[in-house]
Amino acid sequence: GEPIAEDDPDGRSDLFGTAVIEAARIAAAAKGGEILVSDVVRQLAKGKDFLFADRGEVALKGFDEPVRLYEVRWQE
Repeated sequence: GEPIAEDDPDGRSDLFGTAVIEAARIAAAAKGGEILVSDVVRQLAKGKDFLFADRGEVALKGFDEPVRLYEVRWQE
């Protein structure tokens, strides 16, 4: 779902929701120097000269369905 933004008493904003949790889990799955993204991000970046390598489906903690991940490649 859509991230939810909330301000704390000090005026700082924070984001909450399943999209934020999924993004954190995907980032945690990356090794040093890797950029991993979901298929949603890959689709949004179509036609923007990014290269993607399919890393297959992975189970993310707290999610019932596996998520297909892609590594962003800077060179072929």
